[in-house]
Amino acid sequence: MSGLLPEGAKRLFDLDAGIRAEADQVLAQSGLGETIRREGFQPVGSYVMRTMTWRDLDFERIEDPPDWDRHWALGASLAKSPWAWKLHCTDAYRDPRGLEDRGLYWGLRVSDPRGGPIWKLDLWTARVTEFERGSPKRAEWTRKLTDEARLRILAIKESVCNSPDYRKNILSVHIYEAVLDHGIREADEFQAWWTARYEGRA
Repeated sequence: MSGLLPEGAKRLFDLDAGIRAEADQVLAQSGLGETIRREGFQPVGSYVMRTMTWRDLDFERIEDPPDWDRHWALGASLAKSPWAWKLHCTDAYRDPRGLEDRGLYWGLRVSDPRGGPIWKLDLWTARVTEFERGSPKRAEWTRKLTDEARLRILAIKESVCNSPDYRKNILSVHIYEAVLDHGIREADEFQAWWTARYEGRA
């Protein structure tokens, strides 16, 4: 895309930029960002791809093998921030359901204690091979991510992010797949594609 952006495109790009700037501020002011960096986590997902439409941050840390004691101590460090008011811990290696995700996980709910919006932070620790199995197309999708593709992804994400099905059945990865692998352009087209491909499998 070049030249002046249509008004709708500018609004969506500004939405993403504003949420990412707010994320930087939350991580800095809460002290959580320093803890996350010190513990070896790297941001991934919509923050890195510049496709943010809501307050959710994803981080990954590579360990081989993942260390449970270090993972548990991380939770104690995160909980010291007055911004963190809910923490959820998962050992996916012990999960008897046999899900695809493998690793150690902390999920946080974070907000300014003086008042402010709620942020969701997801932190995964796993082996590099486990991350590669979980996100096999990440590098390919990053290469395909033009501004035009970003705009399509942002528009579709904005249209579904308040749906009760989003993050339960409809996942961000489905949107990336639809746009970057199948050329889906609009929200209605995405919904039809998702229904045909995933409804009944979720």
